[in-house]
Amino acid sequence: MKTNTLHFIILITITLCLSCKQKSQATLTQYKYADKNPTISCNIETDDLFKEALYSFENDIINAYDKNGLNKLRAYRTFITYSMTNRVQFDKIISKQTKAVFDVLKTHTNLWDGNHLNYNHNLLSCLTQKMMDKNLKTTFKALVSTNSMSQQIFTPALQSNTSYSNDPYLQTFIALDYFYAKLFQVDFNSVDFEANETNQKAV
Repeated sequence: MKTNTLHFIILITITLCLSCKQKSQATLTQYKYADKNPTISCNIETDDLFKEALYSFENDIINAYDKNGLNKLRAYRTFITYSMTNRVQFDKIISKQTKAVFDVLKTHTNLWDGNHLNYNHNLLSCLTQKMMDKNLKTTFKALVSTNSMSQQIFTPALQSNTSYSNDPYLQTFIALDYFYAKLFQVDFNSVDFEANETNQKAV
């Protein structure tokens, strides 16, 4: 009898913990890029969110760095280079949809280590495992395993690689680590979203 009671208490505790976790995570009310091609397959519960995060990020950087040509590879190259030299003006390129996505992403607290991406999160394990470029994958894994992963160390390897033009797993990592993680530092009260979106066109 005592065993059954103990099992019941444990079950209730787990249920309450899961309920609290679910309530703490916000949900996205509008998926602007729902009709776009699928991106990653890591967790059926969050894949759509990270798909939206990727497409919204790409829309912002393409409009910022190759608005006329709409060349995704060129936009990625410029964005990554600017990231290394702290020249990305996030407040000037972010769209309302990207802000909405970020508001949801930041409620996934385990995804972040403070204001930085948590490289030991299950999502990162999936992204790394499914990266197309073997050398980049090896470099990433080595840096994470030795607790020395940083943009300063990883970016040179990234810059010498062009697989981010067609690898959604690498693209999602770039979007999260190089873009969304930086938004924690943005004062959104000073962002003119109307001006930003006036300068954009749909990608």
